[in-house]
Amino acid sequence: MSPKRTSPLSLLPGAVVSLVLGLGAGPITAQSLTSLAKGNNVNFATAPVRYRLVQEQLEPSYITVLGGGGNIEPLFFEANVAPHFGAGWSKWALVITSKIVLRMRNDSTHSAPIRTPSYMPRITLYWWGPFRGTSTSSEFLSFTISHHSNGQAGPFYVANTTTPNTFDGSFSTNFLELDYHRVFQLGENHGVGWVKAGVRMHVPVDEDAELRSSAGDNQYGRYRLLLSTLSRRPLPLLPRIPVVLQFDYFYILDGRFQGHRFFSADRLGASGTFNVALRTEALLGFFVNGYVGQDYYNIWYKQRLKVVRVGFSVQSITSFRSPE
Repeated sequence: MSPKRTSPLSLLPGAVVSLVLGLGAGPITAQSLTSLAKGNNVNFATAPVRYRLVQEQLEPSYITVLGGGGNIEPLFFEANVAPHFGAGWSKWALVITSKIVLRMRNDSTHSAPIRTPSYMPRITLYWWGPFRGTSTSSEFLSFTISHHSNGQAGPFYVANTTTPNTFDGSFSTNFLELDYHRVFQLGENHGVGWVKAGVRMHVPVDEDAELRSSAGDNQYGRYRLLLSTLSRRPLPLLPRIPVVLQFDYFYILDGRFQGHRFFSADRLGASGTFNVALRTEALLGFFVNGYVGQDYYNIWYKQRLKVVRVGFSVQSITSFRSPE
């Protein structure tokens, strides 16, 4: 018996509910975060402010307007639903993120326009205990355990080929990530800056074996070097409106990766985002993003994207406990 096909209409309610949850959660902390970007006098060495600094650098949820320009497939939208649920103590904090990335195809030939979404839940422990900090700077470490799968059960490859099956091929991997963060004030009343450096390792637990092909031609990239910078500051001439400029980079460190030399631009990924807050109380914003690198959409990983897109974002944070 062939598997029952899923109607696109049956997928949409779940997607809408998830998007509403992602965009609506988090009124507890969103308003207080904007004071950091406005340059209010705060002491970065105190536990409550460090916890706020952890919260403010968390990734936003977003939805794009169509797919953007570049070599990405035609889309109605791409959505990243990433609500964060956290708690903070005197020397550490815990954040759980229920993340889903989905793309709705603009393609009338497919009866299911939303296929193979990326399910990427994670749990992150932040620890600032060993760092003293100052009134204008702070440091902390983070350790993340994350899963990434697409909820499919089909064969990994198209029959009799080594081409990933992007229709219903199973994709599953898990990774560990260790990061160092430094946060600092950007001069007098000029906002806040972040720098993050880390390493990521995909572990062979509940993972599709094809991602570790011994030939190296189909590896996903097990080891990655990560670097991010972020600044949040008042918009010139309109100081009540914070703007965010963020750059993210990764480099794949595997000895063999899809036949590329170790020093190769094909191992590098880079993203730049400019975000202007439209409603500071909810951290709702409009963004422009450019991305070059390995496709992050699960089993589409062999595609190298070059894309520019625009859309709307909101930071979704719910905090159950804050340090005193």
